Amino acid sequence: MSNRYHYTVEKLTGAIDCLATHPGDVRERLTCAHLGFHTLTENDFPPELQADWRWVMQELTKYGPLLNHKHEVWFGSVENTMKKVRKATGSKIAKKIYELYWTVSENQPYR
Repeated sequence: MSNRYHYTVEKLTGAIDCLATHPGDVRERLTCAHLGFHTLTENDFPPELQADWRWVMQELTKYGPLLNHKHEVWFGSVENTMKKVRKATGSKIAKKIYELYWTVSENQPYR
């Protein structure tokens, strides 16, 4: 694995763990996974994977935050979006996260 993407693989390894072991449906598992990789940016991925990462983040935050009457964030973008998306969409997002992990890790486990 290239040292350049070591941080990315570390964060995605945690996401894969959440996706595989967290109780609840795929939407709850994606919310958990996001907590572990929310610090990643497009620049943390090789150029050929940046559009896929952008798609994941757009899908996870599609509906934006839910604000209360004082215009304060009541639910964050990911939590709000996951309350609204279908399980099938959640599965597509989870699969893309796995594919990103598999590619950027060069099929090597994180150590």
